Amino acid sequence: MDQQPPPSREYASRLFFIILLFVFMNGNGNQPGGPGFPTVRDYAADRVAKSRHSLGILNATRWQDFAPRDQKTPGYDPGRYLNITGFRKEDGYKWEYLDPFRERCEVFSEEARKRLGTGEDKNRGLGLIGEVYENVTGIVVGSWTRFHNIEPGNATETSGLNLTEISPDTDWSFRDEKFWTRNITGQEGKMVLKVDEKDADEMVLSEKVKADRVLQESGEADGKDDKWNTDLIRDVSATLTIQDETSSGDGWEMRLHGIHWPRTGVLLMTTTSDKFAGIFGLPHLTMNTGYFASSQKLLNMTLEKTVERMEHAVWLDPSNPWTSSPESQGDAMSPVPHCEFVVFAQVYPVKIDRTTGGAYLREQDVVKAIEQELRYPNGAPIPAIPQLQMSTVMFSPDCGFILESKGPPGFSPKEGEHLVGKKQESWLHDIEHWLLMFALVMFGQILLLKVQSKEASTPSTIGRVSLYTVTMMLLGDAFLFSILSFLTTLAPNLFPSSLLSAFSALLSVALSLKFVGAVYNVQEPESRERLRLRQAAEAASRPPQSTVTPQVAAAQAIVGAQGHDPTTATTAPINPTITPDPPIIIPSDQELDIEIADRMAAAQARLARPLLPTTNTPAAPIQPPSSSTFTALYIRSVIGLTFLLFLSASASSWSTPFRSAYVHIISIFYLSFWLPQIRRNIVRNCRKALLWKFVVGQSVLRLLPFAYFYVKEDNVLFSETDWKAFWVYAGWVWIQIWILISQEILGPRWCVPKGWTEEGWDYHPILLEDNAEAGGLPIGLVQIPAGSPTLSRSDTWSSEDRKRKDGTFRSVDCAICMQVLEVPVVAAGEDAGSANSVTGLLNRRLYMVTPCRHVFHSQCLEGWMRFRLQCPICRENLPAL
Repeated sequence: MDQQPPPSREYASRLFFIILLFVFMNGNGNQPGGPGFPTVRDYAADRVAKSRHSLGILNATRWQDFAPRDQKTPGYDPGRYLNITGFRKEDGYKWEYLDPFRERCEVFSEEARKRLGTGEDKNRGLGLIGEVYENVTGIVVGSWTRFHNIEPGNATETSGLNLTEISPDTDWSFRDEKFWTRNITGQEGKMVLKVDEKDADEMVLSEKVKADRVLQESGEADGKDDKWNTDLIRDVSATLTIQDETSSGDGWEMRLHGIHWPRTGVLLMTTTSDKFAGIFGLPHLTMNTGYFASSQKLLNMTLEKTVERMEHAVWLDPSNPWTSSPESQGDAMSPVPHCEFVVFAQVYPVKIDRTTGGAYLREQDVVKAIEQELRYPNGAPIPAIPQLQMSTVMFSPDCGFILESKGPPGFSPKEGEHLVGKKQESWLHDIEHWLLMFALVMFGQILLLKVQSKEASTPSTIGRVSLYTVTMMLLGDAFLFSILSFLTTLAPNLFPSSLLSAFSALLSVALSLKFVGAVYNVQEPESRERLRLRQAAEAASRPPQSTVTPQVAAAQAIVGAQGHDPTTATTAPINPTITPDPPIIIPSDQELDIEIADRMAAAQARLARPLLPTTNTPAAPIQPPSSSTFTALYIRSVIGLTFLLFLSASASSWSTPFRSAYVHIISIFYLSFWLPQIRRNIVRNCRKALLWKFVVGQSVLRLLPFAYFYVKEDNVLFSETDWKAFWVYAGWVWIQIWILISQEILGPRWCVPKGWTEEGWDYHPILLEDNAEAGGLPIGLVQIPAGSPTLSRSDTWSSEDRKRKDGTFRSVDCAICMQVLEVPVVAAGEDAGSANSVTGLLNRRLYMVTPCRHVFHSQCLEGWMRFRLQCPICRENLPAL
């Protein structure tokens, strides 16, 4: 019978995975908790019950049912409150600030209507329709200030809020008010408001909004509400970020939900949490009956749908749909108490330049045509897209303060224009445009790097380039590539342009990585040789330790036992083995005396070895330096880049001074990429290593992104301009470029003391006739006789000048180009100070003298040394340029 193969373990692993998944999905989170330990589902069910109760209160209330007591309230009137969390009298919220809040809202609305520049009767019954954006999805930024014009009598003395009484079923993280988040204590700061109403529910009331029975009975409903046009209404959500001196990162961020009246340009939004049912009491915070009735009708419809969805999905989605935490569910198990906000925003009329397009459109249809083209672009000729402008008033009922945007009428236009920004479509278009421009900048860097890589294609030219200069540029491009990659995955609307920019950055990283590898392979043996020489110098500086071998020690013990003093014992002369000296080869420069002296010194060193019984311990063998590979350098760079990314992400949550300092430090470090090249020129005594087009081009292209964010006012990040910081960055790069220029003209070590670096070979020395007998002049130089045909062919001066120059020139044939080279020589006894002048400096740049005393044209030898660092005549190794 055939044996069956054993069953595969693959099915067992799959079954085990399914069991684990089932246990995870049906864990303790879905099971009822033990006594005293409610689960997330219990919190969600309790939230649904509270929402249903608050919705019932909203349906049953009328205008002025919520009229909290303030200074104007008679003493016998206790005020009217609602049985909704945060709207009860016993909650202790500072609702006496509600009337001042409404008054500031009216002031800002009146200021917006004045911007029309036309009579009010023209827009009576139409509100601001045709003058403001109906869909205000976009982002606006500006400054805020604290509102202080509140009468002291308005503020009632209240003790600390009792969260246990306000929300007894909530397990708060802490209860002390001084630790609450979003507690704005500064006097002014910055704010960002991002409005979103793309998928908003909209309602158009079929009949005029009328005052409710309370006002009708009291005779206060006089039809004044008709002018406000509150029949068109839609819900809206927004993200508000407020920053002051005490906040960290970008400031306190919160999610708002509310109502937008497009015909009047008014938005009223609020936060909602376990201690403040803001969205359910929002209609009672409006300015008049028209806003109240329309918002109540819309919220009855939208909140009913949301509560029903919560009831059906309480076991699937326990999240809070009105949470004020933008990123996380801060209202889940153990929420953190924070200050609540009621935010009023007034959209300002747009400023349209009809000369830029859209002359065929009627005046009341221009804004509508612009919005239509922005949302559904088809190439219609429209005017230039105007900015989105709003004013805002923010009121915190529990923390008791009022903030407002900085602008007219309280401030001059120079101090602030409230909140100014762009529609979302226009903002995204600007980001795409900037990403494309950034891709072009990266492409320019790629072209420059390609030209420089082609220029530095030999070991001689690559050895001049600083490895750290190219590595710093590589890390900068890799950092930008990482950011653009995240942007590609997180922003689908920007996918094409961000992908193109990321690909350009990746291409730059790939080419830079290849160039860095070439530089590393050429310079790694050089660094290993320097390490070996340093170890050898340290070993030679240590004196040898005298030791006695075991054989000699035994012999000394025997001699000592026989009564002889081993210290006075003499040893028989030992005839050393005479080794024949190697033959002396006459060098090409005919320096026979130096060669003989070297041989004699070596022979004396061999004869100086000790012949006593004690021996010198040989020096410890020099361990060869461990050679690091390019892979190790690559891994270190990746680890450093990863650390920099995490540090930058963490820096986004720091306070403004520390974050600004971090940005400045990183920017200065990144823009110091020419410093390693300057140091490389000093160490190698190299005048020029990089093409000037590469130096200037890379400097300009890498400064362009800084110029955009530090100089351009309406940049895509809405960052403040800082001309001083940009000029510091540009000046720092400019100083580095000038140092490189001075190194090429004056020499790489013109500003470095001689004792700081090893003496390097000067290929352009001053030739003195006094050194002729000492071998100071190059080989083959002879004085040009008067009337020589060579002198007549190369004569560029007048006859009188030539007479003065006779005897100061020597000639030699350049072994590379086979042409005559005339070299100026300072005559014996003359002062060599004239050779240090600008003219003498330029004359010395025409010739080059090698350590082996051969002279060539500068252009000829530089071209030769691009490929080989050997003398063309004697093949002696030459120092790199």
